[in-house]
Amino acid sequence: MVRTRREQAEWRREQLLDAALKVFADKGVDGASVKDLAEAAGVTPGLLYRYFDSKEALVQALLAERGFLPRLRELLTADHGSRTARQVLAELLAAFDGLLADNADLMAVFFSTTRARPALAELMAEGQRLVGDFLATRVAAGELRPHDVATAAKTLLATVAVNRRMGAPVDIDRLVELLFPEEG
Repeated sequence: MVRTRREQAEWRREQLLDAALKVFADKGVDGASVKDLAEAAGVTPGLLYRYFDSKEALVQALLAERGFLPRLRELLTADHGSRTARQVLAELLAAFDGLLADNADLMAVFFSTTRARPALAELMAEGQRLVGDFLATRVAAGELRPHDVATAAKTLLATVAVNRRMGAPVDIDRLVELLFPEEG
């Protein structure tokens, strides 16, 4: 199959991301060297640097493109029609839990860093902001009781992630119920 230069470059980039995911999951982000990443991809470190400026940039690309953020954006920008906040949140958190369950290597990368990484912090903050914005719109509509939406967003996402990491998935419906006033 003949590929254009652009197709070849895209294929190589995906190959590098695939290799990085495996190496990071095995050795951790901090334990993996650029040499390890290049060897796993079957390329030279110089070629790896043509696609990613640093190991940090590779981690950021991996989490941004293969992590939960693209799915989160899709779920939160969709037309929810007459669906309730309860339904949307349950779907959102179930999708997040499913992504973590289906992508053990990605979850290992996420939890493998032992020092603060600006790229990871930015991705987490964006995810929390998106969920917080959704909660704020539903508070404004009177569907949710007023609360600190930023803390609620962090708590919801962290609860699912930590429980999945510990091998004890959380009861999504019970978690969502924490945000709603008691009926009757």
